[in-house]
Amino acid sequence: MTSADTRPDRAPAHRFHRSSPWLFDRLPAALAVTVGATAMIVYSVGQWRSMQVPSWDLAIFSELAKAYSRLQAPIVPIKGEGYNLLGDHFHPLLVLLGPVWRLFPTPLALLVVQDLLLAVSAWPLTRLATRLLSRPVAALLGLFYVLSWGFQGAVAAQFHEIAFAVPLLAWASAAFVEQRWRSCAWWLAPLVLVKEDLGLTVFMAGLAIALRGQQGAPQQPARHGPGWWRRLSTTRLGLVVALFGLLAFLLTVLVFLPALSPSGTWEYGLSDDGTSAGLLSRLFSPEVKIATLGMLVYTAGGIGLASPWMALVLPTLAWRFLSGNEFYWGWQNWHYNAVLMPIALGALLDVVARLKTRRTSADPASASGWLAVPVWARWTVALGVVVPLAAGVGTVRDLPLWSLTQPGFGTASERAPAAAAVIDAIPDGASVETDLGLLAYLVPDHTVYWVGTSQVDTDYVVVDSQSSAWGGNPPTDAASWATSQSHTGAVYELVLDTGGYQVARRIS
Repeated sequence: MTSADTRPDRAPAHRFHRSSPWLFDRLPAALAVTVGATAMIVYSVGQWRSMQVPSWDLAIFSELAKAYSRLQAPIVPIKGEGYNLLGDHFHPLLVLLGPVWRLFPTPLALLVVQDLLLAVSAWPLTRLATRLLSRPVAALLGLFYVLSWGFQGAVAAQFHEIAFAVPLLAWASAAFVEQRWRSCAWWLAPLVLVKEDLGLTVFMAGLAIALRGQQGAPQQPARHGPGWWRRLSTTRLGLVVALFGLLAFLLTVLVFLPALSPSGTWEYGLSDDGTSAGLLSRLFSPEVKIATLGMLVYTAGGIGLASPWMALVLPTLAWRFLSGNEFYWGWQNWHYNAVLMPIALGALLDVVARLKTRRTSADPASASGWLAVPVWARWTVALGVVVPLAAGVGTVRDLPLWSLTQPGFGTASERAPAAAAVIDAIPDGASVETDLGLLAYLVPDHTVYWVGTSQVDTDYVVVDSQSSAWGGNPPTDAASWATSQSHTGAVYELVLDTGGYQVARRIS
């Protein structure tokens, strides 16, 4: 037999009806990916042109990409002299950025890569929604997903390693819903190479697969050939995946990160908030944490909470909410919510798929598709679809991409000529210590240090009087400041003062 539906590792043919034309069935997914990629790339290019710098992350990952492009270890001077970024977070999968930087040696390339990774993750989930629902509904869900609050916050915060986790989770989610257990496991496995805490996400995913096996989900046909992997039942496969995720997490935080970190420890263990509050109090206060939970429930359509796949959000929420860092808590900003989006939509579609298999007691020949499903199940699915769409519409003005509608968005910064003069004043290959303003912009042609971590007397020092790094009290003379901060008695002279930037050069 050669039909695709009879191959191992594929969903049973009766579960997802595929009688529609090939092209039309792919239009919703193509629309979601195209719209999402376009909107996010336009936003990123505009952000880059207008010189918005929300954090130092883009500069850090740009130095990492530059090192990988030269086949070197990811030493990132911005974090400190000789600092190996694999000791900060464990993300060896970012070696894939090396070829990107080799072809396009600019931090903007990393922003575009992230935009494309987020956008392409809409493909498997929108295709799944097309098979389960209808093309118009799938298109709406796909657009909601690719323009979701979690993605917008990540794009506005600029590049972060979690971008590589999102498509992996999206394809794993689709495989889980379609009961393609081995495919799900293979998509989950690389997550442990994206960020150390994702090993716990893989652990939860393995438990979800095992639970489905215990609930009587169809077992995948055993494949011929050697290897115990091919002969595992669904339950045992899930337990193997869970064990793999847990061991990967422990090995990473107890061995790899301490070995590579300058401090000799995992630097991101849970910290308290300086109070004696109990566990529950720390999890659910302040109120911003409740708001984040509410948005996540809306994204899953409420009904997604009934899926074991939704448990994958628990490790991410736990480390964020138990941390004393308030930047981890919110739903509108930063990149911490992006990995939750494919999980939430996957959980919603999982419940939809299970409800679709229910049948009325009427004559099967009298109804087909959703008409054969009990009325209460149809209303439940309708509610699950409407809730996230309503939440998306209701919050559209509160999210970063809304700025695309504002006049003048993405125009070049008024300080761009001055910034260009600063960069031109520093020879290629020179070392530079600076604040956040031009941090990423200096990375391609220079060795860059940050004023908050540098212990090196660099060739040049750049001060941006408008940078948030100074807390509203920037040095009035970059040369005097650099000389006074020298670790070896170096002396600096001012060589450029323009547009709020000052450049000091080391002369001895």
